[in-house]
Amino acid sequence: MIRRAGIAGLLAMALVAAPPVVARPPDVMACAIKAAPEGLEARVGAAMLAPSTPAAAQTQADVRALSDACAYEQLLSDVQREAYFGYTWGRMGRDALDGRMAALGISAALIDTALDIGPGNTNNPAEQVTRGDLRRVGEALDAAGKPQASVTSEGWQLITAWIMATAQMFDGQRQLD
Repeated sequence: MIRRAGIAGLLAMALVAAPPVVARPPDVMACAIKAAPEGLEARVGAAMLAPSTPAAAQTQADVRALSDACAYEQLLSDVQREAYFGYTWGRMGRDALDGRMAALGISAALIDTALDIGPGNTNNPAEQVTRGDLRRVGEALDAAGKPQASVTSEGWQLITAWIMATAQMFDGQRQLD
């Protein structure tokens, strides 16, 4: 017969023991991306370029509904739910803006390298994106044979939005890991 003190002790130990920290599998992270209706990713890219518009607010609400549904399925806490939204918003924005930059001859990989972005790299938080980041990107463009002076204002807007999207994506991912 197990004594009550023994059961209480086991329960206390179970509550105190920290679960192992593991990264979320890619399919879990991509839940909202997979569930997104066609065209939503492009709308997120447009919203990142014009964030203070009614269309951007509606797009953000649509992404919030998708990410909240996935967060509910994954039993995420409120803090994790918010991080998951940031990850999803940034990931969709990055994916949408990448193609638009490529069409202007601007390489996302070049920006990743210039700003130390990617798995295992610095990935500065969104609130730490600076004009210095744009200077480093400009220098990398020059070094790659695409003079920064040849980048249009649209190109610089895309680069800036892409950097912010990438930072938001990695912020969310970091908070969920």
